[in-house]
Amino acid sequence: MIKAVFTEADGKLVGFSLLGHSDHSRSGQDIVCAGVSSALMLTVNTITDFIKAKAEVDVDPENEGYASLLLAEPYDKHAADMIASFYTHLSAINEDYGQIKLSIKKKS
Repeated sequence: MIKAVFTEADGKLVGFSLLGHSDHSRSGQDIVCAGVSSALMLTVNTITDFIKAKAEVDVDPENEGYASLLLAEPYDKHAADMIASFYTHLSAINEDYGQIKLSIKKKS
């Protein structure tokens, strides 16, 4: 199961963390993990390399596929929109295949 926790502040999604594997299929054949990994990298790279928003990023594939991103304040609107799009994408994958536990927490 992939656990995806999104962070909300000021009425928008400003970060996320992912941990785990979908175990939908064996390694190398798992379309759920491949879809999530691809969407994750697109989201992180778009936010940091193209939008150039300031964000704290942590990726550790050796730790159950752990990855996180948290935007720095003030929150860039385009980066927050990208995170919301990532949430929508993971929700669609989960509707079709399951294996993703999505949640939203308020930034403390």
